[in-house]
Amino acid sequence: MSNDDNGISFVPSSEVKWRLKDGNQFVGYGDGWEIGFMMGVSFEPDTHHMVPQSSGVGIDFKDCTVKDGVINAPHWNQKNLKPGTRVALRGYQRPHPAVFMEADTRATLNNVTVHYAEGMGVVAQMCTDIHLDGFNVRPEKGGIRYFSSNADATHFVQCRGKILVENSEYEAMMDDAINVHGVYLRVRERINDRTLRCRFEHHQAYGYKWGNPGDTVMFVRSATMDQLPFVGVIRRIDTAGGPIAGTKDYIISLDRDIPKEIDATQGYGIENMTWTPEVTFRNCIVRYNNARGALFSSPRTTICENNFFDHTSGTAILLCGDCNGWYESGAVRHLVIRGNRFLNALTNLFQFTNGVISIYPEIPNIKEAKTYFHGGSDEAIVIENNEFVTFGAPLIYAKSVDGLVVRGNTLTYNNDFEQFHPIKKLVTIEHCGRTSIQDFPEKQ
Repeated sequence: MSNDDNGISFVPSSEVKWRLKDGNQFVGYGDGWEIGFMMGVSFEPDTHHMVPQSSGVGIDFKDCTVKDGVINAPHWNQKNLKPGTRVALRGYQRPHPAVFMEADTRATLNNVTVHYAEGMGVVAQMCTDIHLDGFNVRPEKGGIRYFSSNADATHFVQCRGKILVENSEYEAMMDDAINVHGVYLRVRERINDRTLRCRFEHHQAYGYKWGNPGDTVMFVRSATMDQLPFVGVIRRIDTAGGPIAGTKDYIISLDRDIPKEIDATQGYGIENMTWTPEVTFRNCIVRYNNARGALFSSPRTTICENNFFDHTSGTAILLCGDCNGWYESGAVRHLVIRGNRFLNALTNLFQFTNGVISIYPEIPNIKEAKTYFHGGSDEAIVIENNEFVTFGAPLIYAKSVDGLVVRGNTLTYNNDFEQFHPIKKLVTIEHCGRTSIQDFPEKQ
C-alpha cells in the first residue's frame, strides 16, 4: 500500500472477490450480491488497534486503475494512513444479525462465538430474561479478518426481566459491545383526549410490536428531555394500518385523559416503562472496536463491573437518552460502574466522545430544562473503584444528572498516543445536581 499525491494504492485481501465497474469503481461481490463500499476503518497490522484519529475513513473509488494486482484510487486521500495499514471496507447496510431473538423468555446463549456478522452479533427485542455467558463476537484468532460485526456485538431493544451478559469477549466491532435501550415513539397526532397516533422515527428501528394493553407509559418533551409526571396505562394499541411487520405508526389509547400540552406540534415522545430490564454486564473484555464500549439506557438497576475496556476508540461507557435523533429511550435511575479497567479509550473523536465515561443525553434546549434527565436520588449513578489508564483523555463527562458519585478510582498516565482531545479536565459537570466527586490519585 502506498499513499502519496497520486492517491492511495492498495492490494485487496486474498479472500475478497472484487471488480471494477461503472467508471472503474471498486466493488466487492459474492454469490448473488454486490457491495459498493461507503467507508473504511483502519487498523494497525501488528496490534489490531484502530489507527488513532482515523475513525470513519472516507474513501473514493472512482477512476481506479489496476497494475500487477495493485489498485490505485487516485481520488482517495487520507494522509494519516501509513503503508502497511489494514483498512476494513464496509457499507451502511445491516442485512441480518448472527442471532435474532424476539418475544423469547428465559433464553440462554452459552459458549457461542461469532467470528463475523454483516449486521449485529445478537439482536433481542421484546424478550424477557436473557442470559449471555461466553457469547463472544471476535475475529477468528490467527485469521485475516480485522473486524467482527458491521454494528453492535449485542443489542437489546425493549426487553424486560433481567439481562445478564458475562464472561464474554467483544473485539473489533464496528459499533458497541452492548446497547440496552427502549424506543421513543414520537407523538404525531392527538386523535382525542385519550388517543394518540405515534411513530417510529428512526429508519433502522420500526416494524415490531412496541407494546401491549396493560403496559405503563410516560412522556418526554423532546427539546428539553423533561419527563412529564403523567403516567398512563395502554388500554388499546393497534397499527395505523397493515401488519406489525413494516409498520411505523401505532394508534395508542390510554386509560385516562392525556395532558393537553401533548400533541404533534410541541414535540413529545412516548416511552414504554413496562418493557425495561435490570442489566448486569460483568467479567467481559471489550477491545479494538470502532465506537463505544457499553450503552445503558434503563431506569431499572444496572451493574457494570469487573470488565476490561481495552482501546475502545470512542467512549468506553455511555449513558444517553435521545428523543431527537436515535430515539433510544431510557433515563438511568440506578447504575453502578465498579471494578472496571479502562485502557486508552478515546483515540478517536465522533458522537458522544466527551469522556471515557460519558453521560450525554441529547438535549437540544438544556437551558429551558426544568428537571435532570438521569438520576433522581443521592447515589443514583455511582462510579467507584475503577482503574483508568490513559494518554490524557478526559475521564468523566456528565450532563443532566441528579445524584452522581465518583469515588475510589485510580489514574495512570502513559505516552502511548498524542494528547489531542479538546477537553482537558478530568471531570466535566454540566447542568447537574447532587454530585460528589473525589480526586483521582495517580498510580506510578
